[in-house]
Amino acid sequence: MKRILLSCFLLAATVGVTSVLPAASYAAPAGTPVTQAAFNTKVNLMDSHIAAGNMTAAQATWQEIHTMMLSVLGASKTNIQGATTPAAEASFRSVLDNQTAIYNIVWGLKTDLATNRAAIHAKLGEFSLTI
Repeated sequence: MKRILLSCFLLAATVGVTSVLPAASYAAPAGTPVTQAAFNTKVNLMDSHIAAGNMTAAQATWQEIHTMMLSVLGASKTNIQGATTPAAEASFRSVLDNQTAIYNIVWGLKTDLATNRAAIHAKLGEFSLTI
């Protein structure tokens, strides 16, 4: 009984810790790298869904954009880890810091896509410039 209880506590602690990791800690998912053009296309698609009042489609597109952002953040982290010089590492770290700051702002705005439409679009445009 004690082992089962201990296992439950360890599982709960593991889930709790991994669910609060900052965005920069995610690794890039395997697959095709995110391009600036593909990212901008998704952002514009979400914006058109919001303009049309189709919040279900806008939310679904937001999820895709979010996945793309996490992939970009993961790729930036991988770039830092693979840097061959301190200058390159510093450059990659600066990009990641900028991406993370923008990500955090967008994350706070995404709670109300319709009201924050212009601000989200602007911040996602800034994020796109870092890809």
